[in-house]
Amino acid sequence: MSRLALAAAAALLLPAAPAPAQFDDPPRKGDKFDQVGAVALEVVPAKARRGETVTVRLTVTPKAGAWTYPTKPDDPNQTSKNSIRLPQGPGDVIYVTPVVDPPGAEVKFGGTDQVYAKPATWEFAAVVSPKATPGTKTVGVADGTNLQVCNDENCFPARRLPTAALEVLDGDPVPVDPKYAAAVEKALGPPVPRVNPPPTPGGPVALAVPAPTVGPKIAKLDGVYEKDLDAVREGVVADAAAGPGGGKDADAGLWAFALTAAAWGLISLVTPCVFPMIPITVSIFLKHAHGSFRERMKLAGVYSLTIIVVLGVSAFALLKFMAWLSAHPVTNALLGLLFLVLALSLFGMFELTLPNFMARRLQAKQAKGGALGTVFGALAFTVISFTCVAPFLGGFAGISAADSGGGSLVSLPTTRELVGGLAFATAFAAPFFVLALVPGLLKALPKSGGWLDSVKVVMGFLELAAALKFFRTAELRVFSPTEFFTYDAVVAGWVGIAFACGLYLLNAYRLPHDEEKAHVGVPRLLFALFFVGLGFYLLPALWKGADGKAQRPAGAVYAWVQAFLLPETEPWPTDLKDAVDRARRSGKPVLIDFTGVTCTNCKYNEESVFPLPAVRAEFEKFERVQLYTDVVPPDAYASDPGEDARVDEAQANRRFQNAVFQDIALPLYAVLVPQPDGKVKLVGGPFKGKDNVPFEGKINDPGAFAKWLQGALARAKK
Repeated sequence: MSRLALAAAAALLLPAAPAPAQFDDPPRKGDKFDQVGAVALEVVPAKARRGETVTVRLTVTPKAGAWTYPTKPDDPNQTSKNSIRLPQGPGDVIYVTPVVDPPGAEVKFGGTDQVYAKPATWEFAAVVSPKATPGTKTVGVADGTNLQVCNDENCFPARRLPTAALEVLDGDPVPVDPKYAAAVEKALGPPVPRVNPPPTPGGPVALAVPAPTVGPKIAKLDGVYEKDLDAVREGVVADAAAGPGGGKDADAGLWAFALTAAAWGLISLVTPCVFPMIPITVSIFLKHAHGSFRERMKLAGVYSLTIIVVLGVSAFALLKFMAWLSAHPVTNALLGLLFLVLALSLFGMFELTLPNFMARRLQAKQAKGGALGTVFGALAFTVISFTCVAPFLGGFAGISAADSGGGSLVSLPTTRELVGGLAFATAFAAPFFVLALVPGLLKALPKSGGWLDSVKVVMGFLELAAALKFFRTAELRVFSPTEFFTYDAVVAGWVGIAFACGLYLLNAYRLPHDEEKAHVGVPRLLFALFFVGLGFYLLPALWKGADGKAQRPAGAVYAWVQAFLLPETEPWPTDLKDAVDRARRSGKPVLIDFTGVTCTNCKYNEESVFPLPAVRAEFEKFERVQLYTDVVPPDAYASDPGEDARVDEAQANRRFQNAVFQDIALPLYAVLVPQPDGKVKLVGGPFKGKDNVPFEGKINDPGAFAKWLQGALARAKK
């Protein structure tokens, strides 16, 4: 059974190994629209005077074997439907009738869904604006329109919204049809007053135009979205006063990362696979030293260096490639399964061990003694202990990847991963070297025994909690909102795990490998109270408040739990070009938030910092936009264009971030201001933290963040 379990764990690990072409060039959806249908728009008449009423016709034509949908089916719960939005406001034409589905819809799919198997034409009355200028105008529907044609294979959204030409004739406007007069007057509205004095030549114009309501958008396919980003990027000019900090910050951040890695390495020592082996392994190569301090130092150095090399390479590989792999749903699902297998093993359901032939061969090599035997002894110990070390190393690598926002194989720097891997492995190996030099310290170590079984079970609960998190991350990348591993379900799982762990430590039940316990020690009692208390602390988050939102326990602990479990938040607008266009009209600067669906620090800031009154007040002075760099959530669109389109847009955002800021870490905050010459100036950012200390993603000082926003706003007004 043990070999079978080990093989299962290995099978889970192998697909996660880096393979350069594994996730590249995913299959595209939505490219077959022209094969299954067509969409067209026409204006009748094609020439009209100002004030005249015209008819706009939008036609979706399914081909043989395909169909399209109404916008408002009889069954409001019908999931598949088209969405048509008409432009509002004082455009060249003013739509004066609502969207009404044409007749002829038939029932399909067992009498549930209404569809059009033949061409469907939506007609809208529109009035040529009395204020329009003569000439050829482009008429179309608004962003947020989603048209699709389906067949038995799949559904395919229209890649481009159709437009038509309308020639506005010269001459005096004709009277507007009385039944449309009120709608036209409402659309034109009063003239917009100028609130600033006339600008100096070449200076910016500030108008009293409120920021328009930004609704869900449609996907810009076929590279249109990236072309929009490139147009913004090519116009970015830097403000020297707003540049990032110097290299000292990077050095300090590197040291902090190394210390964190070393701490995880030390924690890994107090695990059931490692701790009992410390005195045994040290005693073995002390015996081979035959009492010679010089030989003892030599063997201790060889043993420790072997561990550092083997474990350091493993740590470097995980740190290097975890960011690349961690955002993919398949990787997260495999990690969830791996942690589930490890948890069941630690609970005593089965035991993960090396195959007998491998264990015998390593032991035979170790028995030879000397430097070579010590190397094989260190190899055997490292491989055997990896069952307990891997969760800590993998957890550290996963958190590091989530905080940095992921990356690609070629774009990540190597210094950080090298230093982190060496720091983890060196901290793990250091006690063996120290104990070999000072053997008397072995007597000070606590004796291994039943307490290690308790440590093993507690680790199992922690790995079970981690498995739920990985499963949730995997589902988030595919579905939004999630259906199975919802935020509420995972929080409920964590509450149950906390109570179960606390009751176990109180001897309320035993597991197969446990000894009978007559009493509970004080340290065990304290840990039990911690887990039971954590369960009660998180419990209120499962209930909704009067506003329909989940209750939020106060304190930093829940803030971190919430961020770690990746709550689904309502996104800001997610189109940078649209945000820049809004800023040109409103006179506000643009605040960019580079974020990610699976970014823990991003979620912490969005849930615990952004809602603070001081920060929220500053946000109102900006046109805000969020650029997701892992995958854009479906909620950002009027209709989900499919995972491939959402990933393509996110990758374009990542390339834009790297091109402008030479940085792909998440989150990243910056401020742009549109210029009169069509360019945009970088006047704020990236945000570096209080007093330019290293910014690792989490906003530790909301006041400093608010001041940074104020400073960017002040520079924008110059």
